[in-house]
Amino acid sequence: MWVKARRRGPRERGTGSIAGAAAALSLLVFCLVLLTRHAPVFDVLKFTAFVAFGVTLPGLVLWRLIGNYRRNLPEDLAASFAVGTAAQLIVYLASASVGLQRWSWVWVPVVLVIGVADRDVRERVWRRVEAPLAPLTAWLLAAACGLVLFVMQRKGPDRFLPAYTDPNVSYSDMAFHQALAASAKADVPIVPLWVAGEPMKYHTFFHQVSAATSWGTGIDLTTLLYSLIWLPLALAGFALVFVLTQRFLVKPGGQPHPAATWAGPLAVVVAGIGGTVQPLHDLALGGISMASSAYLSPTQSLGMLYALLIAVLAIDLLRNDRPRSRWVLLILIGLAASGSKATVLPLAACGFGLVFLVRLATRRSTRTAVIGGLIAFLLFVGSVIAIFGGESSGLQVKVAELFVQLPPYAAIRHGVGIDRYAQLVSAAATLLAWGLAVVGVVFVRRFWRDPGTVYLVGAGVGGLVAAVLTSQPGISQVYFYRTAFPFLAVLSCIGLAQLAGKLGDRRTGVLVGVAAGLGFLGCVLARAAADGFDDVKGPFALTLGALAIAAVVVAAGWRIARRSGTVVTAFLAALVAACMIGATTLPLAGLVSEQASQIMYGKVGFGGPTEAEADAARWLKENSGADDLVATNAHCIIKRQDVCDSRHFWIAALSERQLLVEGWAYTNRANRISVTTGKNPSLLPYWREDILAANDAAFLAPSDFAIERLRRLGVRWLYADHRAGEIAPTLKDYVRLRHATLDATIYEIR
Repeated sequence: MWVKARRRGPRERGTGSIAGAAAALSLLVFCLVLLTRHAPVFDVLKFTAFVAFGVTLPGLVLWRLIGNYRRNLPEDLAASFAVGTAAQLIVYLASASVGLQRWSWVWVPVVLVIGVADRDVRERVWRRVEAPLAPLTAWLLAAACGLVLFVMQRKGPDRFLPAYTDPNVSYSDMAFHQALAASAKADVPIVPLWVAGEPMKYHTFFHQVSAATSWGTGIDLTTLLYSLIWLPLALAGFALVFVLTQRFLVKPGGQPHPAATWAGPLAVVVAGIGGTVQPLHDLALGGISMASSAYLSPTQSLGMLYALLIAVLAIDLLRNDRPRSRWVLLILIGLAASGSKATVLPLAACGFGLVFLVRLATRRSTRTAVIGGLIAFLLFVGSVIAIFGGESSGLQVKVAELFVQLPPYAAIRHGVGIDRYAQLVSAAATLLAWGLAVVGVVFVRRFWRDPGTVYLVGAGVGGLVAAVLTSQPGISQVYFYRTAFPFLAVLSCIGLAQLAGKLGDRRTGVLVGVAAGLGFLGCVLARAAADGFDDVKGPFALTLGALAIAAVVVAAGWRIARRSGTVVTAFLAALVAACMIGATTLPLAGLVSEQASQIMYGKVGFGGPTEAEADAARWLKENSGADDLVATNAHCIIKRQDVCDSRHFWIAALSERQLLVEGWAYTNRANRISVTTGKNPSLLPYWREDILAANDAAFLAPSDFAIERLRRLGVRWLYADHRAGEIAPTLKDYVRLRHATLDATIYEIR
């Protein structure tokens, strides 16, 4: 008994408090309130139970059993959710390949049984955490997460829900993701349901996760994607930003840094809604924060979750590669990341690569960096072959093309062709706005001494460089920097913590808080004063002046209060805090100002269905076979003369059926044509003209021959959208009318 007790170690009682638990409970209640705003209560309960007991709980068993982790509750819950999601994904991929999608949940009881069957395993898995958060830290973290989630709710679900009811309130990319998730429920590999005969070489792991969740809960994909799944992905990501910051401020067995109370929550706010100081009154300088893309780009949410957890694991392994079983977790998360977002593994390789170079230069062991870098590199190469099939999705090397695609360039451009002066000004303005938001990075002292800091620098700088050196349709290269930005936000908060620590005063949190508030107010006033400026220099001068004044006021107050430290250090710390929180001005102003909302988040899209059209697509789902092929006359969300924006996906998304040709954007062939021609891939004409002609002839000039051509192509159903164009009244003479609404009619080929 004594030997087993020694091997298991002593039981820790923990030092948590009721106040800390109350903070977690308050955040949970707030999250449930957000979910029930746009989803049925029963669906929210089913989804919450699935996330808690079907993903996070078995993930906790794997996280603690394999990684021997149990630091604090936010880390356990966020990492367990990420690990559970990765395991769910891998099991679903395996089960779907043999047609057992609906049974992909069976891994959960197996893992839970392992977690309770053996006494030693129970002791490792179900022990209390080692270092519960202090109550103030817990409440600050809950408030930070709640604020960012509220911003996401207002810019996401509150703007776009209820889904598929108003054609002028729509976002085509969400229908695209839903169509892929619908394919993931039945097809191996995933296919683009909106156009037949095309492959789908894309990061589709989010869609497999959504399909597995839909099978496990029975929740409709529309409710799942639009109303539910965004929140746990975002919340876990924010928690991992906090965890990553704590890695540098709370060392195991040592005294926490004085800034550990506030630096982690500050990093959540900065990474969540900061990223860019926005001095221009009528133009945005890019949305970089996690909240800017998390809802409308769910693949980014999943990829960001894995990128952050890979960073946590990499830092622990680089500092001390014990226990070695943590390499298993790194490989598991790396596998899940390989098809979640194409930007994740290259940045991980950059992080390990810089660690290797620094340690080589300082003549220290490079073994862990080499192993980590090889894992990231080999997984990335494997994903390029197996998942992306060698497709680049239109990615090209075009230096500084990003600064031509961002809004400032178009506002100051003159003449025809590329205006190099405008490109240079756009680059300077954008990089300055991005740099100010993470200016604390400059004050990270001797970063090369800690491999964890070096990893974050490598990943952060690698993302920025990749975004600047490449080009992709839809400015998608910016996702390199979006993925890297939370790492820079963490570094900036670490730099601020180190700078504030030089003051040698326990009340530096007050200085940071006051400076942040004044910086925010200064940016608000400067942005208002910039109204009417037609250049870039004036608004930037106003904003920089406001930030400097805020820092001077705080430093003067610190001096008058006779606190410790030099006035220069107080000024620099206040300036960093003012800049980082000043970058949240436009996102927060967008909550109360329609003008600011449109600049920051853009206008609500169009091109969606009416409620009658959506109901007709849902009827088709319920009354057709899973393998039935559908033809439609709806192809364009915008059509002007011969130009067609072919991002039309919602019939495939709602019917969950393969269409002969609905839209044809967002396919590998469209991206390849775009690269060779330089044209917008969404505005290209359909390359199979004979198929499109045969498809449309059935609706415009129906005949026995026209219908027979569709029958030979395998078409069983016709979805006639009356808002998309005229439908020949004689169509009903050749096919069987099955369902009719005000805006759409469905026919069956006899």
